[in-house]
Amino acid sequence: MDTSKIYFPDFPQQHKVKDVDVVTLYHERRFEELDAVVICKDKDGNVTATFGQNSWNCLPFSRKKDNNNLNFEELNSFPTLQRELKLLSFGWLFNKSPKKRKAIKFSSVRARLHNMNVVYKFLLDKNHSSLKYLSSSVIWAKLEYFLQKSNYAQGTIESTFVAINAAINDESWHKLELGLNPIKSITEARRISYKEAQQTLVIPERLCDAIYGKAIELVNGAHPYRQLILDIEKSLQDNYVEGGRNLEEKIKLGNRYSFMNEDGSIHKRKYTSAVQEFQPHRVKDLIAPLAAKVPNVRLKNGTDFKRYWGQLTNACYIVCGGFSGMRDSEIDKLTPKSYYKDIFEGRDFHMLQSHTFKLGHKRETWVTASSSKTAIELMATLTEEWRKEIAYPDKKYRDSIWVNKTYRSQPPALITGWNKRLQRFCKQFNFIVTEEDFAECLESNPHSINRVKEDVTVGNQWHMTTHQFRRTLAFYCIKNRLGTLVALKQQFKHLYLAMTEWYTIGGKLASLRDLKVDKKVQKVLDEINAETTANKIFKQWHSDETLSGTHGKAIMKMRGDVPTIYSSWDVIYKAVKDGKLTLHGSMHSYCKSGYNCDMDSVVTPQFCVDCGSGSSIIDEQQAKWWQKKHRSLVAYMESGEEISVSEHSHYVTQVRAAEKVMADFDMSFTPFEPDLKVANL
Repeated sequence: MDTSKIYFPDFPQQHKVKDVDVVTLYHERRFEELDAVVICKDKDGNVTATFGQNSWNCLPFSRKKDNNNLNFEELNSFPTLQRELKLLSFGWLFNKSPKKRKAIKFSSVRARLHNMNVVYKFLLDKNHSSLKYLSSSVIWAKLEYFLQKSNYAQGTIESTFVAINAAINDESWHKLELGLNPIKSITEARRISYKEAQQTLVIPERLCDAIYGKAIELVNGAHPYRQLILDIEKSLQDNYVEGGRNLEEKIKLGNRYSFMNEDGSIHKRKYTSAVQEFQPHRVKDLIAPLAAKVPNVRLKNGTDFKRYWGQLTNACYIVCGGFSGMRDSEIDKLTPKSYYKDIFEGRDFHMLQSHTFKLGHKRETWVTASSSKTAIELMATLTEEWRKEIAYPDKKYRDSIWVNKTYRSQPPALITGWNKRLQRFCKQFNFIVTEEDFAECLESNPHSINRVKEDVTVGNQWHMTTHQFRRTLAFYCIKNRLGTLVALKQQFKHLYLAMTEWYTIGGKLASLRDLKVDKKVQKVLDEINAETTANKIFKQWHSDETLSGTHGKAIMKMRGDVPTIYSSWDVIYKAVKDGKLTLHGSMHSYCKSGYNCDMDSVVTPQFCVDCGSGSSIIDEQQAKWWQKKHRSLVAYMESGEEISVSEHSHYVTQVRAAEKVMADFDMSFTPFEPDLKVANL
């Protein structure tokens, strides 16, 4: 039983879970013994989960602030299915794979169970008692329809099939005789669903400025009074505790209250309300000193103070995440000592230090804005007392500043559910999506069109999530040319540059879209272009150089009687400026028709030699290009390579065109005589 991924080296050996033959117990239907099997113990030897429980508390394995359970409660109504899924999960948790694969982390086990629950939800819905029923082609087809109807994305379906494959791979251990063949998860997921993975959204610029601006405003406004805010919080807590003592004294004297039930139990909400009535001080009076310092903030009662505290916490989180691009798991580990300032070549750099886990657990640093210092200092003060009371699930969370106390009767806890908190922040301050914001979203998120349509609604508040900080920072860094991809790769702690480039998608296009033409520079460029064109046309008409092409030959004939429009440089220049004369050049010819040309020569340059519209001009430099083309084509056709009839015809017409041009310039060449094997391919 490989438990290397779930126990730390210092975990007491005597409290580690002992291996039990759960497969035999399962197949011999010794369910009482099976249900008693210990799944997890803590460091003190206390059992936190057994096989029979429908939610396995695996905090000693996971050591996270949330998501520590393996949950089977959705199958409570069907114990047979539930027990089978528990057996599979036991094998994944303790790495029972007969193929001796590397053990996976607890978070991976939890994710696999989550994905497998999709399948078991289907089996429950269809009243099938085992995974083996999927071996029927009819039932498998129904599963595919179920996945389509549920509108799962390709990634979810792929992960679901990977989970099924994991069950198949462990078959010689669990002996469930599934009768299933391994699934090509990627191929099948793409066949079943057209719903591709959607990229995290960039926050529209107007909303980004408003949200980040409000966060900085709140942090800067509260920072000078941070000790006062903490002192008021202490006073409110002491006031509540004293109210509780006063109430208990009354109860001891025999008084009865509405929160006291007939069976002796307590109605908690009513009890809390009663405590408030016996508090020695009015909450409004305790809050008054702060209300006078921040008159723009509504602070009339305890609820207002709690809301303000929450807004300050969210604002500090936005500042730290928005200006660093850190992942949620990395922001989570910030402590009062995380900020420091570094000086390099005379410049100040504001830095944050935390843990990163993506490529292995290690300490890393991120460049940030100076406002992060203010945010860290504010949160360090506000949570000073609470951090002393916290029971951290793991040492890597120790002294984390993201602590909250929801109820005065309960101890503080690490904050979870940041996405909901951020969305509440947007709602409280009325950060509403406009039509312009929606249009910008569509432009900035070309790989997230479905997500934009699902999460972004004109007239609703912005649907903010933690990962948007990362995507938004990358996007605007590239859009506004504030950094390079290599610098972003370092900031984001990516292993590959391609991943960093994925985060910046849309930024470069937005940068080009925002470019503005300098009218003065454009005017100078137009004048230079007109002069260059006039010089070229004047030389063609007023020199004795040889020209080829239909119009080139006509020019040579008319040089003794030049038309008025070509009579002098000034006349030519004015005609070019007025748009009456144009001349567009390429490697093989010039064209006087400009964009009015039929453009056949885009793919077949030989058509320019005898241009049907009489517009082509070929000078000596371009004749050398035709000479080089002639040599390369002849060499290829004489090499013995088999070519098709259509290719032969295409090459020969180019060779003949080149020979016409070379003859006009008296260039020596050997006419090409076709003598090759033509293959019909």
